[in-house]
Amino acid sequence: MNTKTGVVILMISMCSMLALAQSPEGTWHGERAGVKFYPSGENMAYDKPSPTVHPKLTEHSQKMVPGVYQVAERVYLAYGYALTSPAMIVGDDGVIIIDPPEDVNKGRRTLEEFRKFSDKPVKAVIYSHWHIDHFGGVAAFASHEDAASGKVKIIAHKTFMANVIKSSAGGDGPIISARVDYSLGTLLDVDATGRINGGLGPDFVIENPSLIMPNVLDDDEIDNTVAGVKMHIPWIPSEAPDEIAVWFPELEVLHSVEILQGESFPNLHTIRGTRYRDPELWFKGIDRLREFPARYMVPSHGRPVSGKEAVAETLTAYRDAIQFVYDQTLRHMNLGMVPDELVDVVKLPPHLADHPWLGDFYGGVSHTVRQIYVGEIGWFLGDPTFLDPIRPIEASKRYVELMGGRAAVLEVAREASKDGDHQWAAELTTHLVRIDHENWDARKIKAEALRQLGYGRTNNNWRNWYLTSAQELDGTIDFSKRLNIVAPDLWRACPTAELLNGMRFRLKAEETLDVHMTFGIRLPDVNEGFGLEIRRGIAQFHDSLPEKADIVLEMNRSVLEGILLGQGEMDNQGIDPPHPDTPQAGLIAAITSGDARLLRGTAEDFKRFFSYFDPLSREPIAITVR
Repeated sequence: MNTKTGVVILMISMCSMLALAQSPEGTWHGERAGVKFYPSGENMAYDKPSPTVHPKLTEHSQKMVPGVYQVAERVYLAYGYALTSPAMIVGDDGVIIIDPPEDVNKGRRTLEEFRKFSDKPVKAVIYSHWHIDHFGGVAAFASHEDAASGKVKIIAHKTFMANVIKSSAGGDGPIISARVDYSLGTLLDVDATGRINGGLGPDFVIENPSLIMPNVLDDDEIDNTVAGVKMHIPWIPSEAPDEIAVWFPELEVLHSVEILQGESFPNLHTIRGTRYRDPELWFKGIDRLREFPARYMVPSHGRPVSGKEAVAETLTAYRDAIQFVYDQTLRHMNLGMVPDELVDVVKLPPHLADHPWLGDFYGGVSHTVRQIYVGEIGWFLGDPTFLDPIRPIEASKRYVELMGGRAAVLEVAREASKDGDHQWAAELTTHLVRIDHENWDARKIKAEALRQLGYGRTNNNWRNWYLTSAQELDGTIDFSKRLNIVAPDLWRACPTAELLNGMRFRLKAEETLDVHMTFGIRLPDVNEGFGLEIRRGIAQFHDSLPEKADIVLEMNRSVLEGILLGQGEMDNQGIDPPHPDTPQAGLIAAITSGDARLLRGTAEDFKRFFSYFDPLSREPIAITVR
């Protein structure tokens, strides 16, 4: 973005801000009847016009004034306090909470606002799906004791916990966590050159997450009554495989959860990484929502929609946008087009692109199109030249040599940057950085190019990634702000089997091709036993204690939890731990302290077995400089 472009953007943004300020009727989509707004607090999003912020993104931030929307007589939506907008439904003798936000502190702030409208006790909490921004703040509204006694119903789909476990104890947790920081901008400051908003809400900062196990499980659909409030809860896989919506027939209110992702085109694919989200399954799920005669629609992200016509129109436009992108991508794939061609021809038509609930703020059409191609037919584009291509570092060396050497490439990149051709500058310097990570001239040119590209984007995930990568390149990145989404409650909720099974993703296969060892663990307090067998490059999990295990360790489950959570002081007493930040170091400490006992094998056997696994690194993962 050059100076002239920045000035134009600033002027447009100021005009948009003035128009919004003069148009209070534009504060939400649909009718005014039946909805009231009670603002409370300062906007946490960055909402000031700036030449480094696209005006549409500024306007999107200006919507995020925190407050509570009252919908009809008994439904309240807390908007602008977190990425998620929790809902409270007031019943006869209690309230129902839908989708606690991502953090307990944010949950407490939300509950404080809700208490201005009702002081009735919480009778139920509903998790719409397994993403942490829909359950992480639950401890602000209920306790483990409340759930265990049945005092509070914790309602979720029957696969909720399996999905939570898969995302935490599963194999791709570390890389997904690192990429979340890049896509959601958690490493950036909130200012004109940093994070503007969270796309679906003001931010996604998590300081204190929690989890309470569900005690009421939904299958395909259930009917339930809590505090005199009738609910119909259908299972509608879409943005998540365990998504459940909530229909309140007597209130004529539909809680669309995250089947509609608020006032943005949906994240049919997220650039942080996810398994394939089937667009056809998604828009057919919205058709299920269209069957309910809703007068009001309340989402988990964003603001309510009022009026039957407005609800029906919003649902229709949203599902049509998904089907349009999916169908037209497949149409052009069938004509032989590949992703770089598809993104140029698959565009939303004006009546959908301009819809207030389909802005390019979170999900995006172009990265969705690319994922549809990969999700439907895989990564191979058809040219066998790239079945086994020259590896990137070697290819970059050859390109740089072909272009006249590093100095020549750097000069062309510098001139491209001066001319405002930032994409070309970034691509050129990528070759230089790839072959020499310490080429700071190239890194700084690429960083500035990425910043300028990011400033011109409305899509928060894209902008955040551009700007965070720029900081990684120029060395200004602050990894101390990294999200820590490993909640103690989450670890305690994970079955021991999953915690042990997750270790197989860290096996150093190259060191174990001639190794055959079996480790067993016995947990007498919960009457469980499991095993992990290293066998020539793989680690096989056993759901019972193997009879011929080489090493058998006995400890209580509570001790294991403390080790995994890093609790307690290390006391080696002559046994050196493999790594200060690894669970095996804590296990050795437990052995020496007497909290754990070796029933079979020696300490040396134990150390050898766990030396074959990568340590749990706390170092940041390089995303851009590779």
